[in-house]
Amino acid sequence: MTNPIASSVGSSAKTLAQQIAKQMAQEPLELLNNAREQTTGEELSGQPTPMPFEPAHDQQKAIHEQQALQDTMKSSRLIEALNRELEDIHKQKIFKDLQEKIMNGEFVALEEYTELSMEQKQVLKAQMEAVKNQKENMVTESAPLFGASKPNRKMGAGQKQQAQKAQTRVEKPVNNSQ
Repeated sequence: MTNPIASSVGSSAKTLAQQIAKQMAQEPLELLNNAREQTTGEELSGQPTPMPFEPAHDQQKAIHEQQALQDTMKSSRLIEALNRELEDIHKQKIFKDLQEKIMNGEFVALEEYTELSMEQKQVLKAQMEAVKNQKENMVTESAPLFGASKPNRKMGAGQKQQAQKAQTRVEKPVNNSQ
């Protein structure tokens, strides 16, 4: 997903960087030419002295070009970061959609989704296996394995009533009147 604007910004930034690098390579020599005057304080007669706080026109232009280069580099980095973020959001949306499909019991061919990472594919495979196992367990639990079971022999209907009577029976006191 290469953006033509981003590539043109990158190429113009590259050429601008090369120009600034060439200019910066030449400037140290110019500083050496003026080093004697700067250290001793001697001035050549006939040459106007530049103001120390006022940079020359070439220096202003170089500073402006350098700032423009920095701005274009910064904007290209921001554009690249935003593009990566958009790709990540797209991948997460696909991942969530596939998870929903799997939870609904649909089969999903993960090989078709090349934009997913290996970890995401492994998670989806595990989720498909879990859903498959759940469905199999539901089928086996609902159908009896050996047919209908017999009723419990320990407590029949009559025995149950007798147990309830025994619990609610009130003992009568015995008179020992002799």
